[in-house]
This record gives sequence, structure tokens and C-alpha cells, in this order.
Amino acid sequence: MAHYHLSDILQTHYGQYQQHHRLSQQQRLVCQRILACRTAALGQQQWQCNQCHYQQSVFCSCRDRHCPRCQGKQTQAWIEKQQQQVLRCRYFHLVFTLPHELNGLTHADEQAKQVYSALFEAVWQTLSRFGMTRKHLQGQLGCTAVLHTWGQTLTQHIHLHCLIPGGVITEQGQWRGVKSDYLFPVKAVSTVFKAKMLAALRQREITIPNANNLINKPWCVYSKACLYKAETVVEYLGRYTRKGMMHESRLKRVTANAIDISYVDYRDNQRKIMQLAPDEFIRRYLLHVLPKGVMRIRHFGFLANSCRRKKLSQIRQQIPTKVLKDIKITEPLGHWCCPQCANGRLIFMGLVPLLTMLAREAKLSLSG
Repeated sequence: MAHYHLSDILQTHYGQYQQHHRLSQQQRLVCQRILACRTAALGQQQWQCNQCHYQQSVFCSCRDRHCPRCQGKQTQAWIEKQQQQVLRCRYFHLVFTLPHELNGLTHADEQAKQVYSALFEAVWQTLSRFGMTRKHLQGQLGCTAVLHTWGQTLTQHIHLHCLIPGGVITEQGQWRGVKSDYLFPVKAVSTVFKAKMLAALRQREITIPNANNLINKPWCVYSKACLYKAETVVEYLGRYTRKGMMHESRLKRVTANAIDISYVDYRDNQRKIMQLAPDEFIRRYLLHVLPKGVMRIRHFGFLANSCRRKKLSQIRQQIPTKVLKDIKITEPLGHWCCPQCANGRLIFMGLVPLLTMLAREAKLSLSG
């Protein structure tokens, strides 16, 4: 079965795409990095087996967060760190979606930064308000929020996935757990989220298109039933943080004139194939390039970086906490089995700079 890479598509069609479409500086930079990823342009890594001393050279990756071939190692390390902070309590998964009428506000980098900032702010203010005012809680929530800007067909679908431990910590340091299967009433949360988001946009002096229609229409907040197992929480962390805009396994066929990608049609939950022209595929992919400096994953409340250690320590004294040590690692963390002896492991030895590579290749060509 053929395996296709995004870099192959850009290699063939990016030059022509540039001639007919205007790209932001960040979009151009991302394309350049993906094109250079795992090529001689970025140099080589030298690896050696710790038993048979077999040597292998690997081209360096670009490490851009938009590259579908990168970030596996860093993200897996992040997930392992989060495993140590999972509490033995119910967890809730809420999804806050922006109305599609606001998608156009994110097409310019500087304004996009403001819109994404407003989205994180509005979502946390909404959740924080319900955590403080609900009779059975009245304390500070914790939340990990992950920004996604895409739908299954790579169109713009801006939403925040929020994973929330089921409880609050009061000003006195007391833990109050949630006993119901749903965290908050969705309709009430949706109404407050709409008001908070529109207020945040106005505060940033951003013109809101079709403001009257947006005020009158219901906004989408989706809530899943609570998660009981800590292992399921870690699975969710991995699914929604590792997931990029498109895994390359979804590229089913690439020709000079068309690109076939698989997607899930949520209307009937069936996996289907969609065909796009190369220019349209690149356009949709670049819609999801985030402006420089925008953080896609943020922590709030008692999970905020500034107070997480102290607050989690207080919570752990009141409820049992399970540290997960047996989660299977599905992605390599920098060590691979030796392809020659199959017993040893390849150990990183160092980098081969680009100039050294070029000199070595020139010497080989002369000797040949």
C-alpha cells in the first residue's frame, strides 16, 4: 500500500499555489519547514547500535507543530507528565464551538491572535463562573483546554476541547467532588459562553459580523458523560493533544490533479473518501496554521502552571490519587531496535552538520 506525505504534495504543487494565492509570513514559513523536514537541508543525526555497533544516519525533522511527521516524541513526553497529575475522580469533557460566522475573523494573523485569546478567556470565564456559583461546588475548577480549528474535511471548525476534573477546591483548601454524570446544564453554559465571547471580542475592538443574528441564535456547547477511569482520562489527553489537523494515513491517493482523503461523516458515522484539487487541499491545510506565539494547549484554575503543584498537593491529601505507570507507549521516545542484530538499541551519537554532509557527498562522487 502506498504511503503519501504532505511534503510530497507541497513539493509538487506549492510553487504553483504561491503564484495564485496570498500567503501569510507564518504560512510560508510552515511550508518551507515541512518541505525541508527529513531532508538533507536540515542535516543528519548519527545513530549507533549499543551491541553490534551498526551505524545509521537519519535526516533531521523540522519540529514544526503543523508538520504531521513531527512532535510525536515531545507530545508523548508531555502526556507522560500529565499522567502523574490525573486524579481519582470523575472527569468531564466539554467542547465549545465558535459559530462559523466568526471564522473570517481568524484569517489575518494579528486579529486571529486576539480571537483565539478571546475564546480561551470566554470559555474559562464561563466554566469558572459555574464552578463558583453552583450550590454543590462554589470553588475553583481546574481545566485543560486544547484548541482545534479543523473539521473532518479540513474546513474551518474552531472549537476548544476542555477536560475538567470533577470537583472544585474552595478558598479554605477543601475538595468538593461532583456526583452527577454531567458537569453543568449545557443550555445555560451555552448562553453564558455566548455573552462572554461577544464581550471579549468587543473589549478587543473587533468588529463582529452579523452581530444581531449571532446574539439571537443558540451557540454550540457539547458535553459528554463523565469519565470514571483514570486510564480513559489519559487516553483523552493523548487523543486531543496529539491529534493534528490531519494524520497522513488519511491520504489515500495522490495524483497530479487530485488528492483523495478519508474522513468520518458524522451524519451517519461512516468513513468516506473525499476528492480535492491540489490547490484546494493546500488552501484548507493552511487555514489551520496558527499565528506565531499562539499556545494551543492551556491550563486554568487549580491546574494552572503557577499553582498546580500546591493545589494538587492539597487535593491529594483529601482524595486518593492514582499514578499511572503501566500506560503503553505507542510512539518511540528516541530509542529504536537495531535493524541488523535485532537485540541492541540505536543510541543517538550526534549531529552531522549540513556542510559536513555536502563535503562527504562530494568526496563520494569524486571517488566514484
